[in-house]
Amino acid sequence: PLGGFGGDSKEPIKIDADKLDVLDKDNRAVFTGNVVAVQGETTVRCSVMTVFYEGRGGQQAGGATRTPAPAAPPAAGAAGQSNDSSIKRIECNGPVTVVSKTQAATSDNAVFDRANNQVIMTGNVALNDGPNITRGERLVYNTVTGVANVESNKGRVQGFFVPNSTEAAKPATPARPGAAPAGATQPTNRPAGPGRRLRPLPDSRPLQTRRDL
Repeated sequence: PLGGFGGDSKEPIKIDADKLDVLDKDNRAVFTGNVVAVQGETTVRCSVMTVFYEGRGGQQAGGATRTPAPAAPPAAGAAGQSNDSSIKRIECNGPVTVVSKTQAATSDNAVFDRANNQVIMTGNVALNDGPNITRGERLVYNTVTGVANVESNKGRVQGFFVPNSTEAAKPATPARPGAAPAGATQPTNRPAGPGRRLRPLPDSRPLQTRRDL
């Protein structure tokens, strides 16, 4: 689920929170309290979310300047919807949860670094894909290559995997119209074997025809 938020997706990011502070001179917006951010099929929840965006005229947070560019709107407006093309970095603090379809990731803190195509999660990291679980203290995910590295400085990295769990999660293929249910016996038209005779139906009589004169 990590590559579906703050990456190269063209879908907008919708952010809801109890409080929003826009520090335009620092080119950042701070969302505080029950933060919920949604982009496409990915949802991020945390306590505090700081969005760093490219300022007008190409100025970035920290005072660095770039070649002048067309003016871009701030990362967050009154409706809490951001222009994804201007976002450079998103920092999440507090218990962080990232959910997308059957996958989920949790940690104490997370950084979505769009400039370097990385997602870094630290502190009690857990990755869930259905029944499969991976635990560590630090995770670095490359949104371009799709490679994730999990590290732990408090011991060993833990993993719990259920064989064939991905196959079991797939929906069953619907039966074709007119197909017989599973286990049903199909009738067969086999000719009578040697020594067998076909009995006529009860009260069956030979078909009579009338010849016109």
